[in-house]
Amino acid sequence: MENTFKPATIPGYIPNVLRAFPVTLEILLISLLISLALGAFVTAAGIGKRKWPKAIAGGYIAFMRGIPTLVLIFLIYLGLPQVAQSVGIDLSGVSKTVFIVACLSLSSSANMAEMMRASYLAVDKGQREAAYSVGMKEFTAFRRIIFPQAFGIAIPALGNNIIMLFKDTSLAFAIGVIDLMGKARAISSASYGANRLEVYIATGIIFWAACIILEYCSKFTEKIYTKGRKKATS
Repeated sequence: MENTFKPATIPGYIPNVLRAFPVTLEILLISLLISLALGAFVTAAGIGKRKWPKAIAGGYIAFMRGIPTLVLIFLIYLGLPQVAQSVGIDLSGVSKTVFIVACLSLSSSANMAEMMRASYLAVDKGQREAAYSVGMKEFTAFRRIIFPQAFGIAIPALGNNIIMLFKDTSLAFAIGVIDLMGKARAISSASYGANRLEVYIATGIIFWAACIILEYCSKFTEKIYTKGRKKATS
């Protein structure tokens, strides 16, 4: 019997799919924090004067931006346990969520690093030189002069990166994590795919609405931060 599309049932699936939102939110927040930390480390190496760290940082960014996130997930989820097993380390007890967080953090850290590098370089070099000329140490100059300006420049790109990372969490279902997409797949499977279209439309609405909220938060943060900076410098 051919399935019949029932658009009236779509709103009813939204609450059921949303039950898995805490899992998606956890993956997003942890991956975001780790990717920011990794991105800062890679950026520091990339803008430094030492040749080898700079080359390694460039290679890391090129690799992570060039490999599809889904491929990276399968490489780490399927390949890492085998490599670890060959040296006597058992990773069979590691949660699937840990693998997903690791993959998304690595993938997103390259974009974060590029965002940080561009924002840092966008600050007038003369301001750094002026800070050094009045006796400021490098870290003090960065904290008080460079970072506040670079952060304001980075807010739009950071917002876009967070939205991209949020959408990438949908790949977690590929290895069996019950996030939003995993929940949608489970609901669809329970009815043998009879309601597949309706469930995935409901899931798409959830992602769409969440991305709108994230975009609004990014623009609001940029507006408030810029306004605050103008008041501070006036």
